[in-house]
Amino acid sequence: MKSNIAIKILMATALLILAIPVVASAQIYRRSYEYDRNDRRNLRDVITQLDNSSARLESDLNVGRNRRVLGGLFWVRNVDSNAIAEVRDFRQAVRDLRRSFRAGDDLADSRDEARMVLDRGVQLDRYLRLRTGSRDVDADLAEIRSNLHLIADAYDLNMRYY
Repeated sequence: MKSNIAIKILMATALLILAIPVVASAQIYRRSYEYDRNDRRNLRDVITQLDNSSARLESDLNVGRNRRVLGGLFWVRNVDSNAIAEVRDFRQAVRDLRRSFRAGDDLADSRDEARMVLDRGVQLDRYLRLRTGSRDVDADLAEIRSNLHLIADAYDLNMRYY
């Protein structure tokens, strides 16, 4: 009789010992799944913000700088067409990333596009950093820079500043 009770207690203990890790791993899996979903939603928002800030940057560059010539008789507007072309190339790379990010469930599917966005973003930052002098352009570049760092962290890529 005593051995029968002891066997039942040992069986119940063994089941509890085996059940605890199973339940714990299910909870961890669920947390990581929710984290991934939220992470993907945040990355989608970052890509959208990057597209919006690059559009603002393009419009700020289109405004250009005005200066007076001949004692104030004429106003001359300077627009850097090379800078606008750089921003358009960057915006196209962001759009390609947005399309490939929507298409797949895995971040590896859009990794090449993310690398292209990072490269174009660094190139744009290098080109515009000292050429403008506009507070609006500098603010747009700062926002683009911070979003590029978030994308680099999400894809586990490093930013290549030369």
